[in-house]
Amino acid sequence: MTTATHPPATATDTEGISVTPTPGGFDATVVRRDTTRITIHSNGFADEVSQRAQDGAFVLLDRNVHEAWRDALRLPAGSYLIVEPGEHHKTLQQAACVVDQLHERGIHRTQPLIGVGGGTTTDLVGLVANLYFRGVPAVYVPTTLLGMIDAAIGGKTGVNHPRQKNLLGSFSHPSAVAVHLDALDTVPHHHTVSALGEALKLAVADNQNDLFHLLDRGVRLLDDPVLLTHVVSTCIATKLRLLGENAFERDLARVLNLGHTVAHPLEEITDYRIPHGTAVGIGVAVAAHISHQRSLLPETDLHKILAALRRLALPVMDPDFDRDELASRVQRLKLQRGGTSLHYVLPTAIGSTTIVDEVHTAELYQAVHQLTAYQKRTS
Repeated sequence: MTTATHPPATATDTEGISVTPTPGGFDATVVRRDTTRITIHSNGFADEVSQRAQDGAFVLLDRNVHEAWRDALRLPAGSYLIVEPGEHHKTLQQAACVVDQLHERGIHRTQPLIGVGGGTTTDLVGLVANLYFRGVPAVYVPTTLLGMIDAAIGGKTGVNHPRQKNLLGSFSHPSAVAVHLDALDTVPHHHTVSALGEALKLAVADNQNDLFHLLDRGVRLLDDPVLLTHVVSTCIATKLRLLGENAFERDLARVLNLGHTVAHPLEEITDYRIPHGTAVGIGVAVAAHISHQRSLLPETDLHKILAALRRLALPVMDPDFDRDELASRVQRLKLQRGGTSLHYVLPTAIGSTTIVDEVHTAELYQAVHQLTAYQKRTS
């Protein structure tokens, strides 16, 4: 028998496979390098989308955006497809329908897909782009504040499943994210306010920015274009820094999960009546209360966090949900995360966190009770 020998393959600086012989086989290390160009503009939203369509990209357009910007976008005939927005439509069924339309229209594997809409739209488009022909270029043009500072940043794509929010998804970075603040002009004010819950999470989680100070200005910051641009830019930079070397979540202990252990179950059990940013804000309040009860977070910082939420016109608690179901779903997350740790993120100061293995149901109930009382006092 003749044994073929080959020199070790070496990955390039950009991407490739390096192969190292081992007893009985090989270790193959796959290296992939993705670059996302993120730009932030005060205006030019319609021109951005129109130009990309004229350059040959195919636009997947949130229905709400289409209705609000139809005349300004000037999209060539056959260059776009309308998708339904919202958590109820972020499904595998809609993704499959989009794929059917792409194939029927002859969209090829080098033709970029442009996701234009809120976070649910860019999540859906990102997954479709990752699946179609095993991956086509994607560009996001987020049109909501939540999309700009969270959903379009970090490479997560996905759809919901009847059993769980974002149960199906992938990590796939777009080639570009184009943020245009004038896209917010047609977004209902309460949707934009809700996104400030995600901004506050970043402010509480990280101490290398002035975000908490910026948000301390309250909801009026939304009326100041210069300040809002600074907030958006700081949120994006903070999220990318916190992702660090854990961009694919191989380590489940993630500071960016602050507020989310409560937020996702809360969204699910209220049938998405509570929008994501608002739910994250409530989740941060719960985490802060539990941390204070464990003597990990000073009382002054607890009150700063709760007061900041109220100044941002966000609730610290919702009065109408099944707390037993919330507790059950929070504990269920422990099983999904391996069964040994809940990886619950608790703030220990403004800009500092710790991650604990367990949060007891009694602690959760107490936080809900105390925060409900606080909400009533401050409403």
